[in-house]
Amino acid sequence: MRFKQIVASVFTAACLCTCFATTVSAKTVSTHALVNSVSPLYDIAKSVRSELILTGTKAECVSQVSGENIAKITVEQTLQKYSGWFWIWDDVDGASWSKTENMSSVRLSNTKSGLTSGTYRVKSVFTLTDKSGKTENITVYSDEHNIL
Repeated sequence: MRFKQIVASVFTAACLCTCFATTVSAKTVSTHALVNSVSPLYDIAKSVRSELILTGTKAECVSQVSGENIAKITVEQTLQKYSGWFWIWDDVDGASWSKTENMSSVRLSNTKSGLTSGTYRVKSVFTLTDKSGKTENITVYSDEHNIL
């Protein structure tokens, strides 16, 4: 009986060792190549940016997009505050703006004062239409910043 327990234990240990064994190989990539190769790919847009700059209790919201062969750009910009529950972001009252241009680039910059403590970000929604009528929708968020 003792012999069967030893054999079963050795067999179990061998099975566990083979189950967790993994062959791994990696290619070395320079940091420079990695940083320059990671960027979103868009059909119409070339550059998209959403930025939040906080100074005291004042927020400056910046949304910017550019590309080639663009006939129309609509930008919807919203300052949002983190509610603290389940990754929910609430729109800040009086802090939503939009702009439509028939150009190849648009920059929308707005400010909101009198903010209370919390974590904020800017949500930028871009709708681009190229000259052939193809439409692309892009949503980007700024980095999050805190007011203490």
